[in-house]
Amino acid sequence: MHKYILPIEPPPTHQAALRILKTKDGRQFIGKMAKSSAKKWSVAATLMLQSHFNIKQAQMIDSPCIVSISFYYPHTKDSEKFCKRTNQSFIAKGTRPDLDNLAKSVLDAMVDAGILKDDGLIVELGLAKYYANETKVVIDLDVHPIFE
Repeated sequence: MHKYILPIEPPPTHQAALRILKTKDGRQFIGKMAKSSAKKWSVAATLMLQSHFNIKQAQMIDSPCIVSISFYYPHTKDSEKFCKRTNQSFIAKGTRPDLDNLAKSVLDAMVDAGILKDDGLIVELGLAKYYANETKVVIDLDVHPIFE
């Protein structure tokens, strides 16, 4: 099993950064604006993942796998009070952004970093988001047991 902890705030929503762009020859495509916050997050996350995942020591995963991603956001005043009162370090975050949009950014960064050959290889995906004292993104990745 591989575990990656990205000590950065979870990504801005992936879809908010998508725009219809044009190539030099005029063809249209959907892409991210170079200066968008989602693009900046993606570049930073890719670099962090590459530093965690030494390509020389590990093979790119090219078989079906299981991924679990947890997003930890800074506390609000209410969530911090609740955690102190109940002696917990984090609690569930039931507000925006949507988990499916957050997952796309992380999975794209994993492919860009050379960890996964393609995010279509993921056969199980677990997602969670919390308010916590420490802002981070935690990724657990394992090859599916049937394919080991």
